[in-house]
Amino acid sequence: MIRLAPTRCNVACRGFTVIELVLVIAVTLLIGALGVSAFQTYVVRARISDSIGVTIGIQEHVEQTFRQTGLPPADRREAGLPASEAEPTQYIAAVEIADGRIEIHFGETAETAIANRILSLTPFETVDQQIVWICGNKIPGVGLKPLGFAGGARQAVQVLTSIEPRYLPPTCR
Repeated sequence: MIRLAPTRCNVACRGFTVIELVLVIAVTLLIGALGVSAFQTYVVRARISDSIGVTIGIQEHVEQTFRQTGLPPADRREAGLPASEAEPTQYIAAVEIADGRIEIHFGETAETAIANRILSLTPFETVDQQIVWICGNKIPGVGLKPLGFAGGARQAVQVLTSIEPRYLPPTCR
């Protein structure tokens, strides 16, 4: 019978040290926290993009009214819309018109980054009387004037939003 001599256990067979285990847990938590933050930002951006999509029909009413009267509509009624509208989504409290500008009012049920905040879509006109919509804090391009500027009467006024730029889609920054 052959007997093997007992061997010493080297470092590889002893397992993890406490420091190694703590480091692995810390890195895992850090990556998880970054993932959750990125997901929350994505969800808020999606909500804002959806809300802008809700206004497409309203934009058309504003444009039609302007082309017919030469003035941006003062409110929903002048744009040919009902004075008030049921909530279009669960996170939008109201969509209003103020001198041609469309204001999206986010409700309390929206994510905290946008809850109770307003995002504006402001119409501008080009020299050849095309209408361009500017969202949020985006700076109007060269040659764009507020809707109604050419007529010298009531004009749409851009109102900056208090929503953090990281949540705004690229078209609104």
